[in-house]
Amino acid sequence: MSVRDTVKSLVLPRGAAFRRLPLGVAAGVTMKIDFAHQTTLYLGLYEVELSPHVRRLVSPGSRCFDVGADVGYYTLLLARRSGRPVVAFESAASVARCLRDNIARNACEVEVYTVSVGDRDGDGCMTLDRAAAETFVPDLIKMDIEGGEVAALEGAGGILGRRRPHLIIEVHGRRTEDRCIEILGRHGYAPVVVERRRWLAETRPAGHNRWLVCEGRAP
Repeated sequence: MSVRDTVKSLVLPRGAAFRRLPLGVAAGVTMKIDFAHQTTLYLGLYEVELSPHVRRLVSPGSRCFDVGADVGYYTLLLARRSGRPVVAFESAASVARCLRDNIARNACEVEVYTVSVGDRDGDGCMTLDRAAAETFVPDLIKMDIEGGEVAALEGAGGILGRRRPHLIIEVHGRRTEDRCIEILGRHGYAPVVVERRRWLAETRPAGHNRWLVCEGRAP
């Protein structure tokens, strides 16, 4: 155990419990937090590189999709900032249950799809174009689906062409990033690359892992 982990275990409460986030862009959101591995999230430091972009691109009234919602950090953040319903996509059923538990602790409206997002519909997969037809056309899409970004963008051609929403996309791998930039360029986007911070760096499985932030049309 590292010195930092030892200090955490001695100072911070043990076990998972619902806690209100006190700091950062998601301050005020309530989530089940386990300090053993979610201290940076609680302190407002989780993916803090994106905070200025979220503040700039998400405003009251924004309609948002959270693709790859995990346990709901961005889902709840987007709902809180926009004051509007959010559509969240999480393919893992066990994770989606945690997502719903976190949603239930917050005064917000979220529709959860327990599906994979890709370039076709059916067999547990869904395109964003179909989701938009069933719910609403988003003003912003946040995406983090561990290498499935290209297929998801290919299945969102209608949204990207008609609405051109703001996009925050985590890319996993150099080839995936290049393909995403190519697709986005076809739809008139000029992606800004956001690098990961070096201080208090978060552990990531992919060797090449950063974000593409795209400004679309204002709502």
